[in-house]
Amino acid sequence: MILDHAYEIDTVFDYIKDRKTLLVPILCSPILHPSINAVCAIYIYTEDDVERIIPIRHTEQLIGFGEHLQRFLQLENIFVHDKKAWLQIGGNANVLDIKTLWWYIYGEAYDESYYPTPAHSFFWRRHQSLDKINTVIPLQKHLEMCQKIRHYAWPMCMNAKLDKSYTYFNELYPSVFAEIESAGLCVNDDFKMPELITDNFVYSNYNYHTMTGRPSNAYRGFNYAAMNKEDGTRSAFHSRFERGALVEMDFDSYHVRLIARLIGYDLPKTSIHEYLGRFYFDTNELTDTQREESKQITFRLMYGGIDREFLQIPFFDKVNTFVYTLWNQWKTKRYIETPITKRKLLAENLKNMTANKLFNYYLQAVETEVSVQKLSALLTALKPYQSQIILYTYDSILLDVNYTEAKEILPICKNILEQGNFPVKCKVGDIYDKMNQIAI
Repeated sequence: MILDHAYEIDTVFDYIKDRKTLLVPILCSPILHPSINAVCAIYIYTEDDVERIIPIRHTEQLIGFGEHLQRFLQLENIFVHDKKAWLQIGGNANVLDIKTLWWYIYGEAYDESYYPTPAHSFFWRRHQSLDKINTVIPLQKHLEMCQKIRHYAWPMCMNAKLDKSYTYFNELYPSVFAEIESAGLCVNDDFKMPELITDNFVYSNYNYHTMTGRPSNAYRGFNYAAMNKEDGTRSAFHSRFERGALVEMDFDSYHVRLIARLIGYDLPKTSIHEYLGRFYFDTNELTDTQREESKQITFRLMYGGIDREFLQIPFFDKVNTFVYTLWNQWKTKRYIETPITKRKLLAENLKNMTANKLFNYYLQAVETEVSVQKLSALLTALKPYQSQIILYTYDSILLDVNYTEAKEILPICKNILEQGNFPVKCKVGDIYDKMNQIAI
């Protein structure tokens, strides 16, 4: 049913208080980022097969329920369609994410392309210039779309076991990436897709429901995770502050150090390629050529398999043992478990696996789990400041820093990232494609 009268609203809140509930917010624009969007309507379904749609900003509404929006956003212990977006529109963090639940159960990303009705597709295609087009699409069509969502989501809500792994992931990942996305990235007129710009800002979109958990980051056709360093793409990004700069903190040999942590091997804080190169070339002093070759050899051994002659190097001998221990677990149990979230990588979801491919998948999962913990600590440390994290790309973090805060926050950020023997290199620049190395 569609709510029409003010007296019904209190009844809704009383009704869902003690019932398992699914909530789907419908935003005003299908293309604007959730952090700069508004709520058009709210769909609610409860375990006794009662559904309602509450108009917040819609042309059909007899009465506006906008003044009650905060009450909906403060609901707890309900299932929401997309927790990351829910947080970006001001929602309570104590909710359960349907998209993450789907990923945990089926081992694949949640595909939303099935849900829009033909009416939605028609309006979105014909009226692309109207950024609040969902406010004129009939409420009955929004209801039909939400019924499709409920058809797939509700059996999970009723039957899923919300274990510690899901709970940990659900609490941490949506909040971390919602906050980074909401900060936005300030751009100038050089940005190559001006249709994405809103008030000099563009917004990223992290999808962490990938095969390994390593997030992709693309929004409306722009890939923030793979910005070209040579074609001028990065020249569009600059600080939002009148007196500010972009600061990039880049992990040194991140994967090698992650592996060392997994196998309990102590690596020096100095250059990994210098350290391993001494084994490769049996010398204490490397030439520039040998140093470059050392980097290439390490990458080949890490991602392509360890040749027999390199097993005499203690580090690679322990890595090789770890790889095949992991492989034996996979063959015996038909799954392996990530070290921090304890998420299971299941054989039924990962086909044509080999020992080395499995190791690379596992390493990407570990990389993300360690990074997200560090991102969470950084976000907490930065709360009293104006400076913000604006981009995360696997082994580096980009901050937009107010000059007045730089001396105080940069050592704090560097210290957080380096905990656990993960040294970082720091660069600073007025624009993203002209960054110079600095010492902090």
